[in-house]
Amino acid sequence: MAECLFCAIVAGDIPSAQVLETDRILAFRDINPQAPTHVLIIPKAHYPDVAALAAADAALLGEVIDAAQQVAAA
Repeated sequence: MAECLFCAIVAGDIPSAQVLETDRILAFRDINPQAPTHVLIIPKAHYPDVAALAAADAALLGEVIDAAQQVAAA
């Protein structure tokens, strides 16, 4: 989506400090962290919210959760 901040980050139009990337997800550090470690993990495809993601692609939602575990462990 043209006006989506996260889509612009995925496209590389907005730089990010990437932590983890696969063909379907991207994890990057928050530019305004509210904790010492604050990483955002998003699907590369646009979904308006997690409910839409779960309804459209439960496997991708699982990948996002798996990535969260990997990032937390690291």
